[in-house]
Amino acid sequence: MRIDKKEAAGSDQRNMMRRSARIRVLCVVLLCALLFMGTNLSHVRSDWTEDQLYSLSDSTRQLLDTLEEPLMIRAYITSDMPQPYGQLQRFIEDMLQAYYEAGHGYVGFDVIDPSTDQNILTSLKALNVPKVQVQVIENDRAQVKQGYLAIVLEYLDRKETLAVVQSEEGFEYLLSKKIKKITGNGRVKIGITSSFGTHTIEELQKFVAWMQDDYEFVKVDLTKAMPDADIKVLIVAGMTAPPSENWRFHLDQFRMRGGGVWVLAGNARPLLSQGFDVQAVDAYANDWLRDDLKVVVEPGLVMDKRAQRVVVRNGMFRSQVDYPFVPSVLDLHEVHVISRDLSAVSVPFPSPLQPLTDHAEILMRSSPWTAVQNGPPFDVYPLLPIEKRFAGLQMQSVVLALLFEGYMSSAFQQAEQATDGHFLSETHTGRLLIVASLGLLDDEFMDGSALVLALNSLDWLSHDEALIALRSRGMTDRPLVALSNAGKQTFKILWLFALPLLILLFALWRWWKLKHPLIHA
Repeated sequence: MRIDKKEAAGSDQRNMMRRSARIRVLCVVLLCALLFMGTNLSHVRSDWTEDQLYSLSDSTRQLLDTLEEPLMIRAYITSDMPQPYGQLQRFIEDMLQAYYEAGHGYVGFDVIDPSTDQNILTSLKALNVPKVQVQVIENDRAQVKQGYLAIVLEYLDRKETLAVVQSEEGFEYLLSKKIKKITGNGRVKIGITSSFGTHTIEELQKFVAWMQDDYEFVKVDLTKAMPDADIKVLIVAGMTAPPSENWRFHLDQFRMRGGGVWVLAGNARPLLSQGFDVQAVDAYANDWLRDDLKVVVEPGLVMDKRAQRVVVRNGMFRSQVDYPFVPSVLDLHEVHVISRDLSAVSVPFPSPLQPLTDHAEILMRSSPWTAVQNGPPFDVYPLLPIEKRFAGLQMQSVVLALLFEGYMSSAFQQAEQATDGHFLSETHTGRLLIVASLGLLDDEFMDGSALVLALNSLDWLSHDEALIALRSRGMTDRPLVALSNAGKQTFKILWLFALPLLILLFALWRWWKLKHPLIHA
């Protein structure tokens, strides 16, 4: 009888433990469900990405704070799209919710499935919004499915369209740029000089095509007169001959007026349409930079062992080689808005720069594995071995880009050249950027990080830095850290000998332990 009581008591205790366990599990499940529902309703998120890709930036919040009229954002997304478009749809909805919350009542949004309404499909066709075509594998068959991933913005009587959302990267920049455009007063006007061998608008087709949504480009002839007052930035893209005094005076007064100036200077212009070749500039073409801007373009072409790879045709074969005349620049200004979110930039056929004043800031430097080839003529043949090309040359880092901001004084002392009778001797709002590469904006190099650098530069020069931080999100290039010869040998020894030896010693220790269990007991 006592045994039965003990068994009954044990059974009751086990039942109580089971009930207690079930209650705890049920409480945990309910707590998780409530937490999930609460986070969904409150839109609380935690962004752990390095670039904060899933969070609105301060630039976007400041842009939305300037809204004076309601802005409506409509996302047209076809439902049941395969991955990765299904995940992209959730990302778009979350980001639009963030825009709505940051708009403080001035931003509304709606997510619409166009396939549910024929009138919506008709309106999208009228806006020239294309369909996205994706390949889907269903029932062991590959099929092509079409759908929409578009955004239409409405502000007053204006409309702007983001025709296709391709990925999460760059989404905030593209959408905020459209908001800025639809609520702003038009594009910023940029002047491109067309004298003394500089690149014309027609020669910079890819650059102008990429920029035309944000900027309006016009030709400027500084030999005749000052630029129009509505021009914010002047680009001097690759001067190959010394300029006239009138040209220099008009550029000087444009700077004193507060206009931004971007100068591409160097000792050789790339001629890739004729193969790997360069054209040397006039020996006196860069003297005006020393006299007017206090910057010296030193002789020679920069060669950097940390360089981009190029495809070279050698007879019937093609091969990729490291080309030292297109350095991959990693030493960028860490704080300045032009470069702080860029990890690397390719600078084609650069020359060394030397500032003559303490007011200059260094924007870019080459790596310590840099040498300067004397010339002209310049030997840029891509198949010459690297070690042979650098043999006997001194290796050191050189300056490739400089910038000036704030106070600037005129290089002229009298106002006889001033056609309108007004002469400005100084400015406190000047901005000047000098990059030692005549080919930076050429079509062959206008891609990736070079495009972001160009956009950032124009934004900074025109005093419009609101979207610079957004543009560089996702533009990450993380090259491997270069090792010294001693470091390379250490890693070779570690992986070839030390690691196998450790594994062998562990195996011997394990074998000894299993063979003598009593000793370890």
